[in-house]
Amino acid sequence: MPVGCVTQVTPGHHAFSCDGVTYDVEVSSACALGGCGVVFDVHGRTMNAASQDKSTKLRTIAPPLGYVVVQPTAPSGLLGPSWTPNTDDAKVWAFLQDLKRALLIDPKKVHFTGFSQGGAMTYRLLCAHADELASVAPIAAADGQSLSGQPTASLDCPFDETRSPSQPIPVLQMHGVNDGLVAIAKGRAQRAAAVSAWSLGAPTTVSSDAHFTHSRYTSPSGSVYEYLEHDWVVTQPYVPVPLGGHCIPGGDDLRQNATTGQTMFFSCAPPNSLAWGPLVMQFFVAHPRP
Repeated sequence: MPVGCVTQVTPGHHAFSCDGVTYDVEVSSACALGGCGVVFDVHGRTMNAASQDKSTKLRTIAPPLGYVVVQPTAPSGLLGPSWTPNTDDAKVWAFLQDLKRALLIDPKKVHFTGFSQGGAMTYRLLCAHADELASVAPIAAADGQSLSGQPTASLDCPFDETRSPSQPIPVLQMHGVNDGLVAIAKGRAQRAAAVSAWSLGAPTTVSSDAHFTHSRYTSPSGSVYEYLEHDWVVTQPYVPVPLGGHCIPGGDDLRQNATTGQTMFFSCAPPNSLAWGPLVMQFFVAHPRP
């Protein structure tokens, strides 16, 4: 039944507007009956739900696996949609609560992924709500407020006495070594903080080739933290922003596919030997809450 901002519970694609945020929600016929999981797929600055999906394709990939897909679009600023942590994290989390009740979401299958600003939100929600999340997958997490220069190096979830997840949950982190917007040093520092706080062991290789390495860290108690680095870069944008490897592999948000007015693109230029959408869904399916 409808609850709060979720005014329809029928199968199909819905757009719900609530408190300045629009949520594109994909519901399969099976998930309209209840019992599915949910994946939030959160865009970065200047992007929106549609451009995020061009890079992840989760609207197509996730529903047949038994997941509702939610892709929110942030309130618009001078450079387009942009997330404000102090207000928007709570808005997105409140929408999740409405959705869980309206679509009878399986509480053991609540997952977040996000790119850039969306990756930063994913880490912040991990820090604040680990007890309600099954697993998370942040990409190139950026807490910066400007697209010029490097964002501040402060960690979005520091895993220290100031802010830390209440319990370990599975994490899959991805960062480009050639990222021109969020330095790889920040991604590695975020990984190191988690490895230390959760007493994770030495990494093992999940998969790799000449362009990426996917590693897994585990603890004696079974906590899992996976980390993927790649060297792909974006198609050169129309504006002089040094995005470099600030991108998502496997999508088609590419310069040659630009829509009217689009100036930046966030899929890694092909060829890519892996695609984020199938990879992240494989991770989420494998990691429900116990």
